Amino acid sequence: MKILKTASAGALLLAVSVMGLNAEAQKPKASPAAKVSQGIGAKNEITITYHRPGVKGRNVWSDKSPNAQIGALVPRDGNPRPWRAGANNATVFETKEDIMVEGQALPAGKYGLFMVPTDGKWTVIFSKGTGWGSFGYKKDQDALRVDVTVEDAPHQEWLIYGFEGLGDYAATAYLHWEKVKVPFKITMKS
Repeated sequence: MKILKTASAGALLLAVSVMGLNAEAQKPKASPAAKVSQGIGAKNEITITYHRPGVKGRNVWSDKSPNAQIGALVPRDGNPRPWRAGANNATVFETKEDIMVEGQALPAGKYGLFMVPTDGKWTVIFSKGTGWGSFGYKKDQDALRVDVTVEDAPHQEWLIYGFEGLGDYAATAYLHWEKVKVPFKITMKS
């Protein structure tokens, strides 16, 4: 009987420990996942899958991450380099059909969406690589690079992607975070 009680107590302790681990594993991420889609043309669908960091009182354009390997939260520090345009994994841009971005051709497919922030125009990059963050970025995998004019915008606490300026065969996709909006025009042949 004593062995049975000890075994039962051990099983209960194990169950509570596993439940505790599961509760910890199910904790919401600091930068939650998000996805936005927009139909353009007769059958095309554009989807942007990303993670939404919050401003959280930081100067996201110049503060450094507590992780020394990451450096600046967003690389806008006088040393222009690609940023994953979100948090966690690289942001992914997918189009079911061929499109034009800022007047330049982008074939149907799935791309890592990166941006190079500067004090002037930003470069929006569509990369064939869609790995984790910016660490796996390789310039030789660029499918397209376009320069866009950044706009001042009202404060946006959580990074968001969206679409505006909709037409039958056009839309303007944008990233909006803090007081910065990064629009890029998408068109299709009718």
